[in-house]
Amino acid sequence: MRTPDGQRMTWRHATLPLGSALRIAPAFTATATADDIQVESTIEAVYSADAGRYRIAATAHRATSSTGEITPTVLRQVRLGELLTAAVPHCVTVEFEGKQRTVHDLLATGGRVVPEPLAAIAVAAGPTADTLGLVQLIYGVAALAASPPMRAVANELGIPERTATHWISKARAAGLLEGIRYVVGRQPDGAR
Repeated sequence: MRTPDGQRMTWRHATLPLGSALRIAPAFTATATADDIQVESTIEAVYSADAGRYRIAATAHRATSSTGEITPTVLRQVRLGELLTAAVPHCVTVEFEGKQRTVHDLLATGGRVVPEPLAAIAVAAGPTADTLGLVQLIYGVAALAASPPMRAVANELGIPERTATHWISKARAAGLLEGIRYVVGRQPDGAR
């Protein structure tokens, strides 16, 4: 994870306020290698206030072996959405225990945004201010990566989608999701 000028991404680069508690990096560059197709892919992403998420503005690909080759078939197998989803937690910061930290630094085991015990406590408490703060975090990370945030909230908290929708509405009404949007329906990658 790098800033557009090549610096290693830290919480200090998250300068753009989003929602009531999130700060995000306005732009980033991420690189990952797909060993199964022997290609290294780089994306440049920029936050779009109109879209309420990061948009991939540029890509680059490089073969990682002497026998590798960039072909149309290989390019169809490049998973840009997965790269974006993996990169976003590095670009979002929240205050935790009095310090700013990236979501990546706080990720629970298994790539979860919220540890299971904390999710269980939140679910038992219902849609309290603390629980809605978790909804803001989960929704924000998913929406910024163009992943279905309602599904992310339901999966992370282990609640029905209808309950997730209700809690998201409460978080939005409380002003926690200001500037964070997700367009419902078929996405460019075919996901809903």
